Amino acid sequence: MESRMKNPALVLGVNPAIQSVMGAIYQSGLSYELLEYVGLRVGQMTSCELCIGEALVKAQSNPVTRDRIEHVLTWRESNVFDELEQTALELTEVVTRLEAKYESVSDELWLKVESYFGEKERAALVLFISIMNMFTRINVSTRQLTAEWA
Repeated sequence: MESRMKNPALVLGVNPAIQSVMGAIYQSGLSYELLEYVGLRVGQMTSCELCIGEALVKAQSNPVTRDRIEHVLTWRESNVFDELEQTALELTEVVTRLEAKYESVSDELWLKVESYFGEKERAALVLFISIMNMFTRINVSTRQLTAEWA
């Protein structure tokens, strides 16, 4: 399999703007580990092999994620994630699916999100989930085989 084209973000020169948004997310107060679990879950749900592979490679250099990353796919049955992480993973799944439009994120789930995350962290989490979905859709549709975001 071959890439269909160069990464569209590079073609249009919008990568600096994307990196700026990602920088703000990583400085929001959300843990790096949580963002890794969320990013991997989006990759799993959207069948983005590049995203999954990158998450697994990055996890190997981080002792916290290295021992837990393999449980992301089965997070509901696993006992390695605390309630905050489970809430973020649940939000990740419903935002990635959006099966019921505005009702996809139930009021009950949103109240849980609010109980664990401040406004800045909620904003970062929603943006991160959305951007990871964008990345996976770019990678899958154009058959990106290597990370071309720099």
